[in-house]
Amino acid sequence: MSLPDRFQWGLGSRRLLSVCVIGMALIAGGCQVRPLYSDPSPVGSTGAGLTGSVRSKLATITVSQPGSREAQEVRNNLIFLFAGGAGEPANPVYSMQLSVIPQNLSLMLVQNATNDKSGQPTAGSVRMTGNYVLTRLSDGQVVGRGTRLVTADYDAPRQRFAVTRAVRDANNRAARELAEALNLSVAQDLSKF
Repeated sequence: MSLPDRFQWGLGSRRLLSVCVIGMALIAGGCQVRPLYSDPSPVGSTGAGLTGSVRSKLATITVSQPGSREAQEVRNNLIFLFAGGAGEPANPVYSMQLSVIPQNLSLMLVQNATNDKSGQPTAGSVRMTGNYVLTRLSDGQVVGRGTRLVTADYDAPRQRFAVTRAVRDANNRAARELAEALNLSVAQDLSKF
């Protein structure tokens, strides 16, 4: 048995459908989707007035000297990400002031097996906050600034050296993740210019 054809495609619904299709095409035509690391010039043009792709701009950034071990880890990872492993630029165009604030947090306190209620920490988290200011060296203009926050969790066993090593590994993971987040943020800042 078939359903009755109560709804007929009339002239009004066809017009509405065609207007909707044209409207969606106009909206989608206004969108611009391009890769972050691509050359901003259109294909086949010389890109007059543009300094090059974001990747080449990233390779011209020098990062300030840090004051702590964690900040040094972030700086080393940033330099590697900016230049693709080539090191710091000989003639930098941009300067990045970087500050890193690490925090070590105890997440869980568990009583040990002897019920002495000592409350030894058994899990922790390293929270690392990175602040940056990116300036153009030629005129001192601030090109971008931002803050990024990452966390890395770790287990804290009862052995003292194992806890120290777990915290160090969590710091290294957080520094690597923070450098990747800062790299993306700086690339977004540079893609505007």
